[in-house]
Amino acid sequence: MKALDSLTLQYFYKENFDFIQGSVVQKIQLPSRYEVILNIRNINKSQNKKLYININPKYPHVCFIDENSANLRDIKIPKNPPMFCMQLRKYLSGSKIKDFRVVEYERILEIYFDYFDEIGSLTSICLAVELMGKHSNIILYNVQNKTIIGAMHNISADKSSVREIYGGIKYFYPPQKQKLDILKTSFSTFSEIAKDLDIKKIADNFYYFNQALVEKLTDENNDKLVLFNKMQELQSLKNIDFIISFWKEEENINLAIDNYFSGFIFDEILKTKKAELKKYLNKDLKKTQKALFVEPNEKKQENYKLFGDLIMSYLYEIKEGQKEFKKDDFVIELDENKTPTQNAQKYYQMYKKAKTAFEIEQERYRKAKEKKEYYESIIFNIENASDFEILEEIKEELNSIGLISQKMDKKNQVKVEKIEFKGWEIYIGKNNKQNDFLISKIATGEDLWFHGQNYPSSHIILKIPNNKKEPTKEILEFCAKLTKENSKARDGGKASVIMTKRKNLKKPPNTYLGYVTYKNEIEIVI
Repeated sequence: MKALDSLTLQYFYKENFDFIQGSVVQKIQLPSRYEVILNIRNINKSQNKKLYININPKYPHVCFIDENSANLRDIKIPKNPPMFCMQLRKYLSGSKIKDFRVVEYERILEIYFDYFDEIGSLTSICLAVELMGKHSNIILYNVQNKTIIGAMHNISADKSSVREIYGGIKYFYPPQKQKLDILKTSFSTFSEIAKDLDIKKIADNFYYFNQALVEKLTDENNDKLVLFNKMQELQSLKNIDFIISFWKEEENINLAIDNYFSGFIFDEILKTKKAELKKYLNKDLKKTQKALFVEPNEKKQENYKLFGDLIMSYLYEIKEGQKEFKKDDFVIELDENKTPTQNAQKYYQMYKKAKTAFEIEQERYRKAKEKKEYYESIIFNIENASDFEILEEIKEELNSIGLISQKMDKKNQVKVEKIEFKGWEIYIGKNNKQNDFLISKIATGEDLWFHGQNYPSSHIILKIPNNKKEPTKEILEFCAKLTKENSKARDGGKASVIMTKRKNLKKPPNTYLGYVTYKNEIEIVI
């Protein structure tokens, strides 16, 4: 993953200066301890935009986002805003952006405002956005006396011996590494540094150019003079197409930054949400697996019946007061105080109790096995989920079975993925709620149902048109492959997929969501 560099920040500044300069801050939000959203309006252009700032050490960046941006994926604003949010709202809400600049050679974006204090005095304040990896921060300070008003992350002396950041102390820029400016460097000096086209050496010696940028440049130009001219052209902000392509092919720098970083943010948040949901299941799943450790055995109860039968069959051989009876390799313990008939009755009673206990244990084992398979299907659905909406439906399912205790927003309609292949409609269930909806609401009697044989998979429904047209072998194989791709067996070799008509499915009463039994199935090996 690439880090946002100071050169890209300069291009972002150039691209968005006209909009930001003179705009007014209308709303300020802090979705998390790493994110700030400034809703700003350019009055002259009659246009509103959201400036999104992310100082997560993994992907610090800044860009404008809109309703189509992936960075708006699952942002939830906390009900109780943190202290820094209150400070920003106090000083910046309704304020006009007086100036907007990028600190030379640094990954620091500065936004300047005019602020009128309680007695009406005009004060210049600055919001410094420092996008420097693990040292990233957002700092609000008084420009006149350089005093920090507040910061997203306070840094005390015990956290850093180089630079402290908290309200009331002086603000100063972080220590800067001594490098060369390519625009102020002769070709002979550059040629000496870049004589072996050592990527690290070039990046270590020149401002604005990190190793990833230099690597892309040297891939395209292995001639030192061409490389030198290219670097000068880039630092002069004259090659925006190269910078855009360095991140992602888009219309402009802003979209390139947004779409590049939002993909990583989306993946991480999705991964976190999946882990949270799996945590609810894993504890109960361990208990369920423990219950399956020993399968109920009916041999013991059958022995009791056999012992009773043997005693009754050989009453004439057993004497009262006898402590044991041997027959056919069996040694049967007897109560010397009971008659042979009473001993037989004792074993029959033991058989009856053991049989009842076995039936209870067998039912408990069956339910535990069913529960384990159900939980494993949910875990598969979680791992296979590709968006937040699917995970939210799974969360609702966990809430309905009591694994999550919280109020959920009720949704009227379940959305399932629908694709077309060669004119045939195919539906894919991505979780048990969708699977149940497919079976209950979408599929009709003649439609074909596909599922992995003895392993978790999505439910796949192939709609059979009213004219009862028979699907070809190609269509059936496509559905079977689709089932394997949406299953736990997707990364393996051969896998068996079962297919049957919807009318052959049955939803047993009091079973888990999405659970069905089936008959008249056909096996397809993929």
